[in-house]
Amino acid sequence: MRGGAWWLFLIVLFALATATGRHTLAMFVIILALATLVSERWGRDSLHRVRYRRYLGKSQLSYGEETSLVVEITNAKLLPLAWIRALDAFPLGLSVSTSEIQYTQTSDTGLLLTLVSLRWFERVRHTHRVKGVHRGRFAIGPVQLSSADIFGFSKSFRTDSTVDYLTVYPKIVPVEALTYPAGRPVGEWLGRRRVIEDPLRFSAVREYRSGDNPRYIHWRASARTGDLQTKTFEPSETVSLMLAVDVETSPQAYTYVPELLELVLSAAASIAVDALQERYMVGMFMNAIGLRGESWVQVSPGRHERQASDLLSAMAMVDAFRGAPFLEMLRAMRVNMPYGASVVAITTDPSEETYEALSLIQEAGHPVLLLTVGDMPPVVPERLDSIHLGGSDAWQRLENL
Repeated sequence: MRGGAWWLFLIVLFALATATGRHTLAMFVIILALATLVSERWGRDSLHRVRYRRYLGKSQLSYGEETSLVVEITNAKLLPLAWIRALDAFPLGLSVSTSEIQYTQTSDTGLLLTLVSLRWFERVRHTHRVKGVHRGRFAIGPVQLSSADIFGFSKSFRTDSTVDYLTVYPKIVPVEALTYPAGRPVGEWLGRRRVIEDPLRFSAVREYRSGDNPRYIHWRASARTGDLQTKTFEPSETVSLMLAVDVETSPQAYTYVPELLELVLSAAASIAVDALQERYMVGMFMNAIGLRGESWVQVSPGRHERQASDLLSAMAMVDAFRGAPFLEMLRAMRVNMPYGASVVAITTDPSEETYEALSLIQEAGHPVLLLTVGDMPPVVPERLDSIHLGGSDAWQRLENL
């Protein structure tokens, strides 16, 4: 009903009706012209002063957790809207239990539809239940808005570029569930190292015993008593754990094994959360590409209230491919370790060079536990404590917990 041809038709029809004395037809033409003007103005102004907002109940979710997504549309003008449609770009890594997602040609994005009618100065809200069914950082938006006049002849379209982000953490399981059959070797390994002596916290002197560290012999006290004496120290209150996480899951370039990557990150996340609950200071080196293109991601050791969130958020944003080689990261990590920190390294493809780098870290006074992931367990030297977590079947088992 728009365009010069339509207006030309109305003018010709009005002229003919007037010339032939058909006043009813002339009145009908006038009504059509007025309806056309109203339709065009209505359609043009339909999205004027229309506001679209989203509200997420939580911006970070545990794996499998639900939250609310509130869609709010406000019509802040006198002109009512017969209908307004909002099409939100919606990631397929999230599921919605209260609406159907319209699939698009893009493999990782769908459309969340909201269709409402609005009176003048009216606001409506639709509440959806969103569930994090995959690990990652997901963008909701932008949104395309469309509306029309009451006749449906004149339409308006608008795109709002606002995007909201929702982070889904890796799946966290009890550390005893990481190995099968059930046991708690990881937890026991950490538990044996909870109390270490801090050489900066000198306590007293006692008689030297076989197995004591010769570096802590108190020579002045030994000379005074005639027997070897050794220093004793108070337990450290800042026991540290450093995670060394290898996100490479395939030796071939530009390929990866999703199940193995999720198992690696689930194990790292579970150990980090468990260690924080046991009052460890937990840090991490992970050879994923950082947000600013770094070769690896580093989280400094800590146990403050946001430490778990910092660690899990870093793991949530890991994509399919690594940054620096794991060996290069281990060598850099060795010179940035807190005193007495224990190390848990997780990898899918350990090499002889990896074993050597971990041995050097261990010889520097940092207990090392190597966790391996893959369908076949590797042959690890006896000098390193190691546990094989399994392969794709292990991830399927953890995912179903």
